[in-house]
Amino acid sequence: MPEIKTVLLTGATGFVGRNLYPALCRAGYDVVCVSRDPALARERHPQRVWSRMDVDDPESVDAAMRGCDAAVYLVHGMGVGGDYEGQERRAAERFRDAAARARLRRVVYLGGVRPEGEVSKHLRSRLATGEVLRSGPTSTIELQAAMIVGAGSESWRIVRDLAARLPAMVLPRWLETRSQPVAIADVVAAIVRAVSLPDVQSAAYAIPGPEVMSGREVLERVAALMGLRPTMFPVPFLSPRLSSYWIRLVTRANGHIAEELVEGMRGDLTVHGDGFWSRFPDHERVPFDVAARRALEGEARSLSLTARAVEGAIRSVGPLVSRRWVGPDAKPALNAARP
Repeated sequence: MPEIKTVLLTGATGFVGRNLYPALCRAGYDVVCVSRDPALARERHPQRVWSRMDVDDPESVDAAMRGCDAAVYLVHGMGVGGDYEGQERRAAERFRDAAARARLRRVVYLGGVRPEGEVSKHLRSRLATGEVLRSGPTSTIELQAAMIVGAGSESWRIVRDLAARLPAMVLPRWLETRSQPVAIADVVAAIVRAVSLPDVQSAAYAIPGPEVMSGREVLERVAALMGLRPTMFPVPFLSPRLSSYWIRLVTRANGHIAEELVEGMRGDLTVHGDGFWSRFPDHERVPFDVAARRALEGEARSLSLTARAVEGAIRSVGPLVSRRWVGPDAKPALNAARP
């Protein structure tokens, strides 16, 4: 396959995209990030190259792909509700057709693992998106992941909040289903390698984490890393839908997304063998506890940065507020902004 130099990155401001961008740059690629509002994105990330793209606007997709050799597709519409299955399919069809017109040499798509048994709406849509993208003439690598462990992941946020906020919790039957959580570092490594994987036709590969774990084990391990030991009570009659209401009450998760993610845990999300990693036996996957600890540390750093930003804002406007509401002759002790 001819050398790939320029990569189009969709979802560049999302959880995976934020982590993927620097890795693609380190790998030597020129990265073009896309956004519906590139001006706003450029204000937030001025060091990046931005282009406008809206998957509902085929002309903008064609324009964004000009000059690119490959693309990473991180688009999904689960958070919008309604007929997101239809929206995701139509978006994938437009992207597939535009990739063919632009003569891209590779598309990499991050999807979900096919469960054993019943397939939820969310996973059905993810799998269908992969099938649509792989149906075109462009070599497309679909990478299928279960829960991604990292600060900013919606599924990780649910697990972290449940483990941290509940001294005791009911244990629905669906938490006995098994999966192979994968670290965001491993997901990023897989995508970077898939971009230039040589001489392959379109294919789907699982990217499993190194351990098979039940939902209960995931909660227990995360709680232990935080120094907690919540008491768990098995409740076999609590359905995924009822559980999603409980999750909305005690976590920061988007309610609709929480319901979809829980519905996707009706069956095991495990794979046979090493999947994509069998092509790269030199890659050592991140153990779950290490990935979870990194995620907790990442959240702590984010909170610290937010706190410092708020403190700086208070310091900058405090004297103005004090003079306006307390008066120019106020004693220093009344000025909350003084160090």
